[in-house]
Amino acid sequence: MWDSFVQHDNIESIMKDKGLAQIGDNLVNFFYSLAKSVATSVASGEKVRDSVLAKAIRATSVYHHMGRRTDAGRAADAYEAIIAYLWMKDKLDIKDVVRFLTDRLDIDSTTNRKREAEISSEAFRLLLESISDRLPQ
Repeated sequence: MWDSFVQHDNIESIMKDKGLAQIGDNLVNFFYSLAKSVATSVASGEKVRDSVLAKAIRATSVYHHMGRRTDAGRAADAYEAIIAYLWMKDKLDIKDVVRFLTDRLDIDSTTNRKREAEISSEAFRLLLESISDRLPQ
């Protein structure tokens, strides 16, 4: 169904796809909103900051496929493009991602914003590491 959008044969081309990044932005926010809602027992519509995703991708081996001097926006876009690609290729299940993130979000209504960003970044890092083998080399 999505084949015309996901015609990539390497990680580098996926991470540079701005259209995939836009779709992935919505997916990442959706996944995180659901996970945070479950973790805190309070419905939430969250947006994940670029700095959170940038920190996550920079701490993985996937990052070496990008240029070394990549700003937070480009790094976050690369993360989001990967998520969109894998989801559109049926290599990523919404429930599995939400469960994965929820299990790693040790937050509640009293967690400050800085600490939540640190916890979230680590959860997204672990997610990317756990799914990176599903990407084309």
